[in-house]
Amino acid sequence: MPETVTALFARQWWRALMSNACALVEDADVLAANGSMGRAQALLVLAMEELAKARWLYGAAEYQWSQPLGLYGLAPQPAGDVVVPEQLRNRRLPHLTKLQTAERYASGLGGFWDTARRIEYYQLPELGAFESAARQRNLDKQAGFYVDRDGDVILSPLDADAEGVPDLVVLAAQIIEMQLIEDHTRQQDAPDGAPVDSSQDLHWKILPLAHPHEFAAFVGRSSATGAPTTEPDDLLPQEPNGVAGAETAEPD
Repeated sequence: MPETVTALFARQWWRALMSNACALVEDADVLAANGSMGRAQALLVLAMEELAKARWLYGAAEYQWSQPLGLYGLAPQPAGDVVVPEQLRNRRLPHLTKLQTAERYASGLGGFWDTARRIEYYQLPELGAFESAARQRNLDKQAGFYVDRDGDVILSPLDADAEGVPDLVVLAAQIIEMQLIEDHTRQQDAPDGAPVDSSQDLHWKILPLAHPHEFAAFVGRSSATGAPTTEPDDLLPQEPNGVAGAETAEPD
């Protein structure tokens, strides 16, 4: 018999995973700014693992979360229970599978923002295509925590250099942001009074790291005009229909 949880519990679970992923990226950015590159890189890999778990849960739960919203002119329906994905029932899931899932999801990022590449967002490669990248991420995580030896060379996370770490902060933040925008897009056509459960608080947390230059310019404009916005969408690239990001794909 498959394990099930209520839609409310699944939503709380998903938010906990996404909140932790955001916090791990924030912590990694602080560590990188203070020269702890090995630890920063390790935390970024952990954030990607948490995102993979959130993606599995989102794919299983989004239909039930949408039921009470009355989307597309349908009558609102009570949310049913959510079947816990098999990947989240196994507490000993290999890190490689989580990282493959995260890398696969990340491969659609270009198509999420660029209509000319939209096919990359809707038709992701098979999971096996990301095994090599996932193995490297796992090695990067280990290198950020443990001292190791390669022949006569001692490898310490305290000696890790900055190469690639700032870019990985931005990439991890943008991958998390993509899931948050998908969640916002799913609910945006709900009629007035529908029980929308916004995750824009998390979007605001990750936005400065996902788009550092745009956010800095936004802060500068807001300071000059004295009229700050409370909508993350105001900072994001806009599609022709005025909606930030892409239309949501079907669950993977």
